[in-house]
Amino acid sequence: MRILSSLLLVAALPTIALADPTDQGPSLTAKEPAKEYELGVRIGGYGFRREGDARPGEGWTECRMNGIGVFGTRTVSGPLYVEAGLDMYSTVGTTPNDMDLPLDRTSGLISTAIGARTNIASWLRGYVQVGGGVELTKLSVPYGDDKVRENKAMPEGFFGAGLDLRLMKDTYVGATVRTLLMGNFDYDPKRLDPNGGWVSAPAASDVFNATTGVAMQAQFYVRRAL
Repeated sequence: MRILSSLLLVAALPTIALADPTDQGPSLTAKEPAKEYELGVRIGGYGFRREGDARPGEGWTECRMNGIGVFGTRTVSGPLYVEAGLDMYSTVGTTPNDMDLPLDRTSGLISTAIGARTNIASWLRGYVQVGGGVELTKLSVPYGDDKVRENKAMPEGFFGAGLDLRLMKDTYVGATVRTLLMGNFDYDPKRLDPNGGWVSAPAASDVFNATTGVAMQAQFYVRRAL
């Protein structure tokens, strides 16, 4: 029996030698690879800067717009990422200033951006971004019992910064503040009064002759890593 046991031990030695004594199967502590893609929904609002109005809180209320949107991001390399978004905005109520154009404006904003982000804490992340896109907008102003109408496509650009907070695994909430450069309309509202001696409605191309305006925007969102 001793001879037989010795022979079995010798036969098993190659197998024992090839086995990795540290191999304990899949690691339970291995770091999960970072998610490349994210998808989110957001709400927000923006207003243009009103020239010459120094009243507190009134400097960015010209042509106030509120809206909702969807966006997606993809990590490019390290802290760099790209973003694409689609948002719908419309004017809020009546104009707050008699010198403002009584504008009804509904816009679709198609945008792309590139940015960089960093972890401030395990549950908090900050970022900056720069981007641009196009605004497809439907415009109208009242003229007596009728309206002057126009559809336009205008470029937009922006710079933004924000923070987002992790609620749970792969789910975040956050806020972004952007400075926008986009089309605005500087037209004398008094010229829209049909009792002012004008024999016909002004041309839409005159009323909606866009100039570059500066606006401030705030957005709040929920996003999820995919």
